[in-house]
Amino acid sequence: MTEAHFSITPTQAGTELRLMSGNVPVPVGQWPLQAPPVLRGGVDCINGWIAADQASVDGATVLVEHAAIAALSPHEAAALGLPPAADALARVGTRGVINAPTFVATLQWCRPTGQAFVGAERTGAWLRVGGQNRRLSGPLFALAEAVDTVTTATTPEGRLLAIGRLRDCLPTNQETGAALLITGLPLQIDVMQADAFSLDLSGDGDSARLVPILHRAGSTDPLLPADLQNEFGHAAFNRYSDARTMYSLSGGTFLVLAPVLHRALSEVRRHQTASIATKRAILAAPRRHLRVALEADDDPTLLEQVEQVFVDTPAYSDRVIGLGLWEKRSLPWVARTPVNWFAATDAPRPPGAPPSVPLNAAEAETLRGRLQTAIAAGEKYVTFRPPGASPDEPPVSIPATKAQVEQLNRIVKANADKPDSAPVVLLILTNENEVEHEQTFVARPDLPPGIPACLDTTPKPHQRDGLRWLQDSWRSGAPGVLLADDMGLGKTLQGLAFLAWLREGMEQGRIPHAPLLIVAPTGLLANWSAEHARHLSGIGLGTCLSAFGAGLRALRRGAGPELDRKQLSAADWVLTTYETLRDHSPDFGAVRFAVLLADEAQKVKTPGVRITDALKGMKVDFRIAMTGTPVENRLADLWCIVDGVRPGCLGSLSVFSQTYEAIADLPTLRDLRRRLDEPSAGVPPLLLRRMKEDHLPELPTAQTHVGRTPMPRIQMEAYTEVLESARTTPGAVLLALQRFRAISLHPDTEMEASDADFIGASARLLACFTALDGIVAAGERALIFLDNVRLQPRLATIIQRRYRLPATPEIINGTVAGSKRQERVDRFQSAPDGFDVMVMSPRAGGVGLTLTRANHVIHLDRWWNPAVEDQCTGRALRIGQDRVVHVHVPIATLPTGQASFDENLNELLERKRRLTRDVLLPGEPDQADAQDLFARTVGA
Repeated sequence: MTEAHFSITPTQAGTELRLMSGNVPVPVGQWPLQAPPVLRGGVDCINGWIAADQASVDGATVLVEHAAIAALSPHEAAALGLPPAADALARVGTRGVINAPTFVATLQWCRPTGQAFVGAERTGAWLRVGGQNRRLSGPLFALAEAVDTVTTATTPEGRLLAIGRLRDCLPTNQETGAALLITGLPLQIDVMQADAFSLDLSGDGDSARLVPILHRAGSTDPLLPADLQNEFGHAAFNRYSDARTMYSLSGGTFLVLAPVLHRALSEVRRHQTASIATKRAILAAPRRHLRVALEADDDPTLLEQVEQVFVDTPAYSDRVIGLGLWEKRSLPWVARTPVNWFAATDAPRPPGAPPSVPLNAAEAETLRGRLQTAIAAGEKYVTFRPPGASPDEPPVSIPATKAQVEQLNRIVKANADKPDSAPVVLLILTNENEVEHEQTFVARPDLPPGIPACLDTTPKPHQRDGLRWLQDSWRSGAPGVLLADDMGLGKTLQGLAFLAWLREGMEQGRIPHAPLLIVAPTGLLANWSAEHARHLSGIGLGTCLSAFGAGLRALRRGAGPELDRKQLSAADWVLTTYETLRDHSPDFGAVRFAVLLADEAQKVKTPGVRITDALKGMKVDFRIAMTGTPVENRLADLWCIVDGVRPGCLGSLSVFSQTYEAIADLPTLRDLRRRLDEPSAGVPPLLLRRMKEDHLPELPTAQTHVGRTPMPRIQMEAYTEVLESARTTPGAVLLALQRFRAISLHPDTEMEASDADFIGASARLLACFTALDGIVAAGERALIFLDNVRLQPRLATIIQRRYRLPATPEIINGTVAGSKRQERVDRFQSAPDGFDVMVMSPRAGGVGLTLTRANHVIHLDRWWNPAVEDQCTGRALRIGQDRVVHVHVPIATLPTGQASFDENLNELLERKRRLTRDVLLPGEPDQADAQDLFARTVGA
């Protein structure tokens, strides 16, 4: 029998992959079962693509994005049985003036010697030479795509943008072999489009000049940085006798004027030699002057557009002091040494990627040199102190790998010679150093409380109480509230019921109509739409304006980033993300919303960041923050969330931090809790926090099973090596904890071995599969939480092969879009009875999803904050669950009897979990906890 192999078919849409058994294609769901051992690594890679939406499945075919094929390492390509990368050179040529229509870019494929290939043809990430397909590397593929974009651009603006992307794809020097540049391009290209302008007058007497200040449509903030605005307004604009459609400014910046703006500025330029009286008249009434001047054009459309050239300053909320460039603030709180114990791996970035801290070109260059030196010396890690870190903060441990160096190369290239730029944002009264803004109670119409008529779901008693608390808070005139119910109590239902009650009041004419705004993490947008359809009948909240994805693109005004504020104002309810609110805060902030509901409000727990400021700057009558974890990392989380719904209630951040974080004794914390969740003078409490075990007596219990398993020999040897290194390397606490965590999961997640040998190398995997064997026997389902993204697809395919499943288990991690995430949840929830598994990242899968078909939760990779781990368990232990939920905690133990890292970490998390139950104490371990865990594990 012919052994199975992969076949490839390059198409314009992507690369078609098929697993062939002889001449017969194998259905994709059977690949993990029928692929020979040599191709199993390739199957894992493909499942990773599918999980990350980089590939789609159609029967026996997987269509893979060309970018994913180009990004393959030689090892991954070999695992897929794909041909080697093309030994080719891309020769880029350019002809013509860069901002002229005749400018063209050409691409020729050559041998490394420079000799051109004859008849070479490219299809996506594939180059066909001499009848054979060869893969293009990532840089070559990106370069070829950029050249094509230049060629197909049909407008001057589009061509300039394409040229900028092409410039970004070129190597910093020709020694990389990625490309050979014949006709050079500027080192940096920035293309900016202006849609509107305001006017200033500079100088004295008749020599004074009108100075146009450029804007984007709908924005009152200058488009250009101060130096470029000065260059344009005082020099470039006056260099020619008439306004031009495009200007070339310093630093490779090209400025493009929208057609109506070009016509308006032509009129301004024509009057530069007029008298000072004429210039002052234009400055006083620019709209009237332009309308009169353009009537001669006999173009009604142009006359209508003239109004859009000028943008009125919007009226923002009382907390907003204006628009301006974002500046990072120094926060007045008690300094705490941050302990990023275990760098999260749930992120769409290469393995061993740099720490998530901003690095400029010089910092990245320095780190890159240290990594290259370490690689040459055979060292595995480099310790690095991020810029801005305090002297007593432990350094970050970075693996010394080529992938790391390549990532830093991209950072160096992206940052090189680029001026610092800051976005235009709402500037707010922060309440950080002192109380600058307090939102007072206001009189509201007497809207009778009750269950809205469109609520189809019968609320449980505690949900009725929650709805009444929301209604009474609104009726009392309160600015906002914090709904901090435990996970699984139905915060979404309570929020929807309240919004539906308000919407019915609007329809009855009892309160003015205004849009409702729901802000949620990207992964929960589809869940909100589904819950709306599930719980509300008829039109529910009305027509939803989806301000994300394609819906956000439809909201844009023209080609710029500005949004159509009229659509936002006219909407029934708006569903958007925190990031969209941050990036478009001037547009959202100009609209009055009846309610802002912030789901998973721990997203705005950090003072002094753009997302938090954007949320606090919205113009809203009533605010609802919803989160099951109001205190996640530090008590300032709570201050920040409360300051967003009831500004000034907890005083300034400075005083709050000194009062509660500097002391943090239990009596003080209990007093804080009473201030928040007890009514005062007939006003409902600001905080409503209830635990599911107290309010859901019908909810099944959770039973914890700690699977202690001795480490196998290979794992014990790796663990011992780290243990000895930790004992002889003083001060390397963070590095040791990170390495203990990695090895306690598996000593070598990249090892090439049979499934049995791979499982047999890890005590945690042995315990995990022991639990899964029992779950299979019972015909039940499990959620496996695993932080290591690269291990997720391998684990999923091992599970499919071991239990002969018809399809590979679903995966949800940070690379999965929100709509796809909900689709996978729906499939898991609606599948026929029987054994099934879903593999999830704690952060991506631990929030907002309902997975009650599973009654087993396996924490294969522990999260250091018990609140996050409880959120994961809460996916199964929530309303709708009718079976006991079994929580499995695999723990690797030492045969010597000494307490292992896993055992010490488990004890620490349980201690933190007990404390967070009674008081609002942060669940995240601090520096003292890190030192204690290290000492207990190392025996120091």
